[in-house]
Amino acid sequence: MSELIQIGKNPWQRVLNVVIWSALFAIAYSQSPLYTSNQNQYFLHGLARGGRGTLQSDWLANTRDSTPVFSLLVELTYRYFQHEVLFYLYYAALMGLYLFCLYGIASTLFNINSSKSESLFFLAVLITIHSAGLRFALSRVVGVNWAYVLEDGVADQRILGPVFQPSTFGVFLILSIYLFLKQYPFSAILVASLAAIVHPTYLLAAAALTISYMLITWLEERQIKKCILLGLLSLIAVMPIILYSWGTFVGGAPEAISRARQILVDFRIPHHAKIGQWFDATVVAKLLIITLSLYLARGKRIFGVLLVSGLFALTLTLLQAISNNSALALIFPWRISTYLLPIATTICCAMILDRLFDLPWLKSPQRQKVIELIAILMIILSVLVGGIRFWLDQDRKIEAPERTMEAYVDAHHSSEDVYLIPVKLQDFRLAAGTPAYVDFKSIPYQDMDVLEWYRRVKLADLFYQTHDCNVLASMVDHDGITHVLIEMDQPLLRCDKLAKVYRDPYYRIYQTLP
Repeated sequence: MSELIQIGKNPWQRVLNVVIWSALFAIAYSQSPLYTSNQNQYFLHGLARGGRGTLQSDWLANTRDSTPVFSLLVELTYRYFQHEVLFYLYYAALMGLYLFCLYGIASTLFNINSSKSESLFFLAVLITIHSAGLRFALSRVVGVNWAYVLEDGVADQRILGPVFQPSTFGVFLILSIYLFLKQYPFSAILVASLAAIVHPTYLLAAAALTISYMLITWLEERQIKKCILLGLLSLIAVMPIILYSWGTFVGGAPEAISRARQILVDFRIPHHAKIGQWFDATVVAKLLIITLSLYLARGKRIFGVLLVSGLFALTLTLLQAISNNSALALIFPWRISTYLLPIATTICCAMILDRLFDLPWLKSPQRQKVIELIAILMIILSVLVGGIRFWLDQDRKIEAPERTMEAYVDAHHSSEDVYLIPVKLQDFRLAAGTPAYVDFKSIPYQDMDVLEWYRRVKLADLFYQTHDCNVLASMVDHDGITHVLIEMDQPLLRCDKLAKVYRDPYYRIYQTLP
């Protein structure tokens, strides 16, 4: 892809070069410590089956799994390697693939390989745009909503992000586009399908790419047979995950399905599912970037891919806005923007740099050296800030008030234990390796499971708001609660059949008695 990657006399030197660039990008981007945010949901099934603590007894771990392939990866990694650092390495590898796919796409459109200094500077720009340092600066100067404005899609959805999770396999959508531009349409189809297999919410994106590839192939070659084969290959590749998802999540009672969708859209994920919740000034800025990239890509092969994908997303988004259909909202047609925006940003940056490096006064050897020095400084600064951010996040997680309590639970739990916890305590399950009654962050997706999750959240909230012993007794009798976690700033529990078994400056734990 890059002349920088080709440096070296043998393939091993080139591989080392790719590893180094991937590591630089991954450190600059930074990751949050395991397990953070969405990882508490997406790692649960895999860790439970892999033998983490007593999670196999957790109610949520026994609900239908929406991302079985990702869970299998987590399970095998945890069961056979017992080194959680591998999850960081998996994500770093995906980040490296993401970097070089964007570089490859840019190099097919513009002459950014004309010199070592231009290649180096463009890579430095890509690293800086995606750096934790720039996100921090944008969030402080413009606002938190602007932190990912140059790389993510709308509705707070993105391919990369602070944690390794199924959505990060959207990198394969960008790889698919790169392969298609390099005249490998069948490989492009398979790679796009892989993204959907790992994260079924990418099925719509894979379909949009497949349709665009078929249309472009027809316009360029007029081979209807090849177009049909591309479509059939895509359908065959994703059919297993379609059948799994259909058989697992479709077919319940209409009333239950409707209620479950309403809970997800209005109560749990309105920031993803309701246009009125996520449409703001950042969306306008992203649409302008995508529109500009379409103009810059006119006459090039990628124009059709971006245009068809954009029209696909726009049409379905407008249809959802008009119909207010909850099923369509949960398909997230706007998620297509997660690969449109980073590619659009890359195109805009590549065009600007390509024009700049055509200026005669920048072609002198002295100025080329200055450009290389600036690029190196940009990379060093981005990597330093990213490393510091990871270290600070790791330290903050270690020093969090709940860590001591979770370590105690992890050391003293049994297979029958079920902990009632404040629903905001999303890290408890995986940190303690112990079943929790419910938390707000981690959710199921099958209709009856969603209804049960909602019932549990409401009961838990009611108890923590009122400390009603009758509410607690009903959960103990009906759901098998064995322990109750109370924050120290809440009143003492004065319910029968409870014994305090743990106390620290932040939490108390009560055990239910027979």
